[in-house]
Amino acid sequence: MILEKLTPYFIGVIVLFIIAEAIYSIRRNKKLYDKHDTFVNIVLGVLGVVTRITFKGANLAIWFALYSITPLKIDTSISALALLFLLNEFVYYWFHRWSHTIPFLWATHVNHHSSMKMNFSVAARTPFMNAVYHTIFWIPLPLLGFHPIDILAVETISFLFAFIQHTTVIPKLGILEWFLNTPSHHRVHHASNPEYINKNFGNVLIIYDRLFGTFTEESTKPVYGLTHNPEDRSLLNMIFHGWKDYFNNKFK
Repeated sequence: MILEKLTPYFIGVIVLFIIAEAIYSIRRNKKLYDKHDTFVNIVLGVLGVVTRITFKGANLAIWFALYSITPLKIDTSISALALLFLLNEFVYYWFHRWSHTIPFLWATHVNHHSSMKMNFSVAARTPFMNAVYHTIFWIPLPLLGFHPIDILAVETISFLFAFIQHTTVIPKLGILEWFLNTPSHHRVHHASNPEYINKNFGNVLIIYDRLFGTFTEESTKPVYGLTHNPEDRSLLNMIFHGWKDYFNNKFK
């Protein structure tokens, strides 16, 4: 697939952006990066890539099986891909929103929010166990007749877009703020300020947050991290603390 061929280039661009932002931070004394935190980000990013590749075959197999039994078939075209993009955004919005509000899903997703920094490397801090149950939420798309390869392509490209959102160096972007999930909107999502909790769940677009009442504009300075940040910042605890909290609460 063409996406697989382009993956090394995507990774190269991401590394360059991280290096450039880190240099900017050092020269301007912005303190955007912390060595240990960045190390955790990178390890989680590698685990995310590995699990995504590992489960890609299983995901596609499920989607192809569903696509083969549905009477609906949508040929690949510009208009079909545009519709698929909007539906992918809709699915992602609810998957992301439920990942914050359903304790079982939050136990995994919390990994992405446990950094107390906001920089490009945080984008790599992926909740890598998502790959295990991620496919379930995308089941409606092959059943609607979209080809699994088209779904994978649109979902992957949209997923990669999220990288550019994780930064404090990009200001508000004018008219784009109305429909794109810009860095400003995503800073709100990563903040622990009471007024910012569970806001701005979109991926590429912010339109569903506006429609479903979860949109909040960046006004006060965001405070990054969780409402209760773990004292143990070790790699293993950063990976598993969500699950420890989940089972501790479940079996109290």
